[in-house]
Amino acid sequence: MKTASVSYILAIAIMAACVEFIECDRLPTKEIRVYISSVSSNLELKKQQQRIQMVLSGKNIDAQYIDISSNNAAKEFMRASAGPSSLPPQLFNGEEYLGDYQAFEEAVEDERLMEFLKLN
Repeated sequence: MKTASVSYILAIAIMAACVEFIECDRLPTKEIRVYISSVSSNLELKKQQQRIQMVLSGKNIDAQYIDISSNNAAKEFMRASAGPSSLPPQLFNGEEYLGDYQAFEEAVEDERLMEFLKLN
């Protein structure tokens, strides 16, 4: 019983450390930040967020995923940079605004993702 409770406590600690990351198997080394919302009934928004995660992960690009649904300061920062009515997902390199999902998808299609993310 003692082993089970230690494992449970360890699992909670790991989840707490990774709370702002969708993917917790590695910590971000780059400053790519993707502002997302984990609380949305909008299926299209969820698909866009998953697509960004899939592409970045597939290209081994570390990113920090910041959930604006639980962080009002992050939501305000995102909207101050991307526009007052902007919705997630929005991409940044550090604090520099890069663009929305449409701009990301165009960069992927044009094979200029690294340029778009300013990782050259």
